[in-house]
Amino acid sequence: MLATLTGVVVLLLALLMLFAWRVVYRPHYDAVPDEPVDALLVLGPLEPWRLELAEQWMQQGKARNLVLSTPTLPQDAVHCEPPHEWPTYCFPPEPSTTRGEAVGLKRLAEEHGWQSMAVLTIDFHAARTRFIFERCLGHPVPVVGRHLEIPQRFLRYHVAYQLGGFAKEIALGSCEP
Repeated sequence: MLATLTGVVVLLLALLMLFAWRVVYRPHYDAVPDEPVDALLVLGPLEPWRLELAEQWMQQGKARNLVLSTPTLPQDAVHCEPPHEWPTYCFPPEPSTTRGEAVGLKRLAEEHGWQSMAVLTIDFHAARTRFIFERCLGHPVPVVGRHLEIPQRFLRYHVAYQLGGFAKEIALGSCEP
């Protein structure tokens, strides 16, 4: 009996480590869609690299509208002030979580008739972002972004944070505001 229990615990730990490796160490990004999407959402906080990458994609015509999540207002508010070269929408997510960002994008999509969207975030957040947005919007949403090297001392934190985020999202169930 003890051997069976030990085997189950070892198997569960191995699966957890494999999941963490795939989610944090080797995350999957989607390709930037060939056709322009109706909206590109930049997840907060609005760090310079996120805004620069979003601006590049907008200039290349990869999205028709830019959406900025502004969880750290008033610091992010400066990015929402006109003028803009393209239609730009800003919203503070409610709640101030990835789920709140997904709900905010869904609301804007319904208001403006957007059918296709992409989300820009950091690599170790990509898998959870994809999970939440597909759950909230009801269809696949490409998650794009860039790789950021995580210092070794923060790696355990990010693994625990992302796994906790998945567990929380599963426990919350359906994606209703």
